Amino acid sequence: MNILNISKYRLKSIYKNFFSFFSVFSTQTIIQILFPPAMIFAWGVEKFGIWILITTIPSVLTILNINFSSASRSEMSINFEKKNLIYINKIFQNMFCLVLFSSIFFFLIWIFAFSFDQINLKALENIDYDEVKIIFLFIALSSHCLILDQIFYCGITYTGDTSKYNYNVLFFNTLTKILIPILGLYTNNLLYASLILVILSFLKTFFLYIIFKNQNKNNLNLKINLFDIKLSNKIFRLSLSYHLDNISNIIRNNGFILLIGIFFSPIIIGLISTVRTLFYFLPIRFLDTINDTLFFEFSKMHGKNDIVSSKKIFKSHIYVNIFLLTIFSTLSLLFGKHVYEFWTNNEYNLSLNLLVLIIIDTVLFNFFNSIETFIKSINKFFYSSLVKTFLSILTILICYVLFTKGNSYLIYFIFNIISSFFVLIVVLMNTFKIFKKYNK
Repeated sequence: MNILNISKYRLKSIYKNFFSFFSVFSTQTIIQILFPPAMIFAWGVEKFGIWILITTIPSVLTILNINFSSASRSEMSINFEKKNLIYINKIFQNMFCLVLFSSIFFFLIWIFAFSFDQINLKALENIDYDEVKIIFLFIALSSHCLILDQIFYCGITYTGDTSKYNYNVLFFNTLTKILIPILGLYTNNLLYASLILVILSFLKTFFLYIIFKNQNKNNLNLKINLFDIKLSNKIFRLSLSYHLDNISNIIRNNGFILLIGIFFSPIIIGLISTVRTLFYFLPIRFLDTINDTLFFEFSKMHGKNDIVSSKKIFKSHIYVNIFLLTIFSTLSLLFGKHVYEFWTNNEYNLSLNLLVLIIIDTVLFNFFNSIETFIKSINKFFYSSLVKTFLSILTILICYVLFTKGNSYLIYFIFNIISSFFVLIVVLMNTFKIFKKYNK
C-alpha cells in the first residue's frame, strides 16, 4: 500500500536499495554476533583485545583521508536525474584524480608510520614489536584498499542502484570474519590473520573494478582528460563535510579504543568493544539500512526538485526512527544484560551503569544521524559536521586528561552523551532552516 502517495518507480527503487542494505545488515549482524565469541574461543580474550587495538591504528590514521566519493556521488546522482551525462563524467574524472592524490599521500603515511622503532601502548607491551610492525603493514594495506574503493563506490552507485556494490563488499567482509577465527584454531600468531585480511581486501577491490568496468562500458572513464581545477575545488569543498563527519566517527569509535589501549588492559578493550557491538553498532547499522536507502532517494528527489515527496518521506522517516529507538531502549534495559552475558559466555562483567550510558548515547546518536540524512544527501551539512568533529576532539582530550588522573572509562560516555545532545540541536536547526527555504 502506497500510503505516501509517491510514484511506483520511486517505490521500486526504494524497495530494491532497502533490500540490498537490509541483506548487508542481516548478514553483518549474524557475523558480528558470532565474530567476538569465535575470536575469544579461537584466539583468547587477550589476543582478541590486541587484534581490535592493532586494526584500530590504521583506521585512526585515515582520519586525514578526505571522502571525495560521497559528495561526488550525490552530485552525479542529482545530475543523472537532470540527464547531464557529460557533466557526470566530468565530476567522476575529477573525483578520480583527487582519490589518486589521496592514495599517494596515504602511501607515504604508511611508510612513515612503519619507520617508528617503538609504540607506547600498554596493551601491546607483551608482544614482539617487529611482529607488530608487519601486522600493521598488512592492515594498513587493507585500509589503503578502502581509499581506492571510493572510486568504484561512486562509479557503481550514482544511478541509484547500490545492490552490486553492497553484495560484493558483503561477500568479502563475511569471508574475512569467517576465516580469521578459523585460523586461530591452528595458530596463535596474529600475523597470519592480518595476511588473510589484506589478501581479501585486494580481491574485494579488484572485483569492484570488474563490476565498475562492466557497468560503465560507454559512460564513465578512469581518465584525467576532463580534469578541471574549478570543479575539483568544488568537489574538495563539498567533501570537507564528509571528511569532518568521518573524523568525528573515527574519533568517537577508533580514537576511543586507542585511548583505552593507552590506559587500560586488553580485557577492558574487549569489554567495551563487545558491549558497543551489541548495543551501539548493531542499532546504528540497522537504522542505517533506512538512512542509506533514503540518502539516495533524497538526492534523486532534489535533482527533480520534488520537494513534496522529500517532506513526506522525511517526516515518515523521523516517526519510524522514534518508534524503533523506543523499542530498542526498552528491550535493551529489560533483557540486554542477560543477552550480553550469554553472548560472551560470561567472559566480561557488564555493569548496569555502562549499559545505561551506552543506550542513551546510542539513542541520541541514531536520532541526529537519521535526521541528518536529508541534508547529507544534498551536501548541506558542513556546520553540523564541524560541530560534531569539534565536540569529538574535545571529548577525547578531556577524557585523556581525566584518565591520567585515574578516572573510570565510564566518564567518556557521559561526555559523549552531552556532546550528542548539542549535535542533535544543531542538526535540527540546520534541517529546519533548509526546509524553510524550500517553502519560499
